[in-house]
Amino acid sequence: MDQQYVNSISQEERGAVKNKLKIITLSGTESVTKNLTVYEYGEDIILVDCGVGFPDSDLYGVDVVIPDFTYILENSHRIRGLFVTHGHEDHLGAIPFLLNQLDVPIYTSRLVQGFLKERLSDKNFKHLAEKTRFTLLEPGTGTIQAGVFKITAFGVNHSVPNAMGFAIETPEGTVLHMADYKIDWTPVLDKPIDLNSIAKYGQQGVLCLLSDCLNVLTEGYSKSESSLSNTFTDLFESNPGRQMFITTISSNISRMSQIMTSALKHGRKVVLSGRSIEQSVKVARALGVIKFHDDLFIEEKEAGRFPQGDVVYIIAGCYGQPGSSLGRLSRGEHKEIVLEKDPIVIFSADPNPPGVDVAVERVMSAFTLFGAEVVYSRIQDNLHVSGHGTKGDLMTIASVVKPKYFIPIGGTITRMRAYTNMLGELGVSKDRVFECLEGDTVEFSSGRARKSGRLQTVPVYIDTAGSGSTINPVVIKDRDQLSSDGVFVVVIPSKDGNLLKDNVEVVTRGFIYVKASQELMDRSRKFVTKTLEKMSDKPLEWPAKKKRLESEIQDFLFKETRSSPLVIVHALNV
Repeated sequence: MDQQYVNSISQEERGAVKNKLKIITLSGTESVTKNLTVYEYGEDIILVDCGVGFPDSDLYGVDVVIPDFTYILENSHRIRGLFVTHGHEDHLGAIPFLLNQLDVPIYTSRLVQGFLKERLSDKNFKHLAEKTRFTLLEPGTGTIQAGVFKITAFGVNHSVPNAMGFAIETPEGTVLHMADYKIDWTPVLDKPIDLNSIAKYGQQGVLCLLSDCLNVLTEGYSKSESSLSNTFTDLFESNPGRQMFITTISSNISRMSQIMTSALKHGRKVVLSGRSIEQSVKVARALGVIKFHDDLFIEEKEAGRFPQGDVVYIIAGCYGQPGSSLGRLSRGEHKEIVLEKDPIVIFSADPNPPGVDVAVERVMSAFTLFGAEVVYSRIQDNLHVSGHGTKGDLMTIASVVKPKYFIPIGGTITRMRAYTNMLGELGVSKDRVFECLEGDTVEFSSGRARKSGRLQTVPVYIDTAGSGSTINPVVIKDRDQLSSDGVFVVVIPSKDGNLLKDNVEVVTRGFIYVKASQELMDRSRKFVTKTLEKMSDKPLEWPAKKKRLESEIQDFLFKETRSSPLVIVHALNV
């Protein structure tokens, strides 16, 4: 095998080289979302993307999950910039949380800048709006020097306009970072992918390609976004007079533009429902990305005054988010919109992020029970095309770039392995492909590459409905325990510092049905009293005594019921 592709480096070589290029997949390789990649050389670090993840259904009270910023903050003095590829939440949504802890310059497109400025207008981040530093980086704006790194943008296609890939020149060679992309020769609001520039980089020599791998399991080539234009025309023509709701990803400006074009053609006003949708359209219109007259739009609070067959709602909540406009509407809790008889609800998006399919099904079921017609891609073709390249697209890019090494990103563990197998069909040996978990580091030196360890990372949970603060994993564990086994509270009266062990009270919720379990409740009180008697001769402070009591009560309840409720012991002064 050619020595330039060996994924190892000898001890002598390692000692002889002072600086090495490190690519750290800090987040975004295992679960599609939370994308964040670190590039490091010597004293210089740049970041590419910084997105949020979507919580699983068992993460109660969690609105979003963000990457672990520990390594970044520990090396804050070395951070030269944050480069953002495109305007999806899983690539930019965590930036305000990072800016709360780190002042870092942001290099990105006009559209992404607009999206970020809107997010920074939120009450939790207003203090950051004035001091955040933006620099325009788009195809044709030139090269940015950030420490030893030189970054140039080139155009790609995705489900949001102005998506970019980055050519990152390093002392070890050029790296192409292509996060989310497809090959689309007839996009709606974009130019076609700049395959010419990508090919030139391939001809000049590319050290490593970081490539989207999400749709590698889908054979063939991606459909164009423009292929949906007739779909919306047909939907409007076949549903005259019906109340109509269309939901899609809030940053999918191209999709919403096509819906607006069809609405204008069929004499329907457009109602934007949901803050994320409103913000995205506001930014896109202000920048001239979409061009429609004000007369096309009516405010959500005014929509009820119009015949519902004369409007169309573009509504947020395609992932089934409970607090979204669509989620509230499905439960009959929307303050401004009232469902009429026989409405039609159209999902022009697929539940791609892991964990959201259950929430989407719940929303669909609620609308169906109301009497709505729910239309989605599994029962009707041409409602959605993916913004992620399918196998043919990915093979084309790999063949054109011809890098020494590959790092699949933006997918899952299964998709990474499928990408490696796909490259095998092109004759690429497995030792040239690095399937990285979160925190993995790939190190490049003298044209060779190897994995060199993993940073320990933890998920960071955010409650955006409150103050936007983090939620401690212990709280998540408690919530999970409450949801599965309930809570068991023991109240011990205390007088003059003495515990009155004969007057113990027990209260439980979500654990057992008390009226049918009086014997267990009685045994539990006796067990607590007996345990207190055993502990009476031991000089323990209350915190230690409380902890031991909770542990022993939990063991007792598990032996009795095979369940483990959250046990809380409380001393009450009387």
